[in-house]
Amino acid sequence: MGKPIYKITLLVVVSLIMSSAIALAHKVIVFAWVEQGRIHIEGSFGSDRPAKKCVINVTNPKGVLIHQGITDDHGLYSFSLPDDLDSDLIVGLNAGTGHSASWTISKNELVEKPNPENLEKKMAEKQLIEKDPSLARIAGGIAVIFGIAFVAARIKKRKRDVS
Repeated sequence: MGKPIYKITLLVVVSLIMSSAIALAHKVIVFAWVEQGRIHIEGSFGSDRPAKKCVINVTNPKGVLIHQGITDDHGLYSFSLPDDLDSDLIVGLNAGTGHSASWTISKNELVEKPNPENLEKKMAEKQLIEKDPSLARIAGGIAVIFGIAFVAARIKKRKRDVS
């Protein structure tokens, strides 16, 4: 009688592991920065998988299209700063089938002089975004799932013993 619960638990655990791996494989990231009068954009599906041939839409906060382009085979795209900037810019990357990401470049960043410290700060932000889940976090999640299944099985067994 107790074996079906273990089969169901195993099926649930395998399904969760597979669905999380698929979700991570399709996580799209966009990163943009201003340097030497140009806006540089990098798109990826994690640190080592460039978002190739993806549509880039640059809009203002009101949704007006300012610029459009396509990433290269390395997930990169750049263009000259538009004239008459009077607001933030929102860089959107569309990797198809609901996979999209955006990055906001503030108006101040667009007009201020290049500063290596600002670029280093932006690169640090990028590293935080791209950080893949650690093996310890994955193992911890699986342990929690097994713990819940164990507690559920114990509760079910106690109910049977009482009856």
